[in-house]
Amino acid sequence: MKQIIDCAYCDGQAHLQKKENALTFKKEEFGVVEHFYKCNRCEEEFTTTESDTVTLLQAQNQYREKYSIPFPDEIHAIRGKYDLSASKMSEVLGLGINGYSNYEKGEIPTPAIGNLISTVSKAEVFMTMLIKAKGYFNDRAYSEAIKNVESLIDCEATSQPFYVKLNMLTQPSSLTGYKRVNKEKIANILVSFISKCNSEFNDRLKLNKLLFYTDFVNYKLSGSSITGLSYRAIDYGPVPSCYENIYNYFENENIINSKWIRDSNGAAKETFITNLEFDESIFTAEEKQIIEIIAEKFNNTPTWDLVDLSHAEQGWIDLHIKRELINYQQYAFDLRAI
Repeated sequence: MKQIIDCAYCDGQAHLQKKENALTFKKEEFGVVEHFYKCNRCEEEFTTTESDTVTLLQAQNQYREKYSIPFPDEIHAIRGKYDLSASKMSEVLGLGINGYSNYEKGEIPTPAIGNLISTVSKAEVFMTMLIKAKGYFNDRAYSEAIKNVESLIDCEATSQPFYVKLNMLTQPSSLTGYKRVNKEKIANILVSFISKCNSEFNDRLKLNKLLFYTDFVNYKLSGSSITGLSYRAIDYGPVPSCYENIYNYFENENIINSKWIRDSNGAAKETFITNLEFDESIFTAEEKQIIEIIAEKFNNTPTWDLVDLSHAEQGWIDLHIKRELINYQQYAFDLRAI
């Protein structure tokens, strides 16, 4: 969202403003940070489609959280898990021909339908729905679908979801930026920062701060995080809630590798390197821009300077004594370093 735009009423310049307000959504009130523009010449206040979207999305996210309604990327992922078209998922769940597709695009289902979609994320539950919907398939397609779900049931019985290891929270909320943790995006953001930033400072202390600013700036501008990670305020600034697991996991996957160097004082220091290239195809244009902005701004910033900057953030000031998780909705709109 642009900070300054042309005024809609005169030839002046309008600056982005924010204020706390209450917004009614589906007959309920939710606290939001309202975004609007105010002209420095005629002093008229107005909104744009983009500013209205960011304001409304905050209320929608809180509504989804309150009633445990899955978010669009979750709804899409559930369908992808079963390798079915949106129209076929609609038939299996009895949602009408375009129902599932509309929910993937952002339409908010009722709490009852949201609960149905969340429930069938478990393969055993989906199997019962699939058997009842046999009439919507030809014999070959039905057989393939059954085999796929049977395989998923076996996997779910023997494995633990990766997000349990990478993040302490498994469900989207204001503490995850209303996203479920995304393994591929975390990996590629780390690859991007390690590749673009001064290698001398590519330690986990700095990378933790870069991840934090990436997610919180994206939330500030769009109403959601990129990675779905939750962040805790500790002595050395905001860090992903399971940051040790993150570096262990991606090093084990050979996505990043640790390298020990001597710092300016001659002390041994662990940094990270990578041989992989950034996969921009998994990010939106807006997300790529945020990643580039963070990398460019903090490219040559020494680790401890970035720690000091993060100590000026209100989320850290309020929460570090008790090492609490940082609420995106409460603190992202007041970032100070960027």
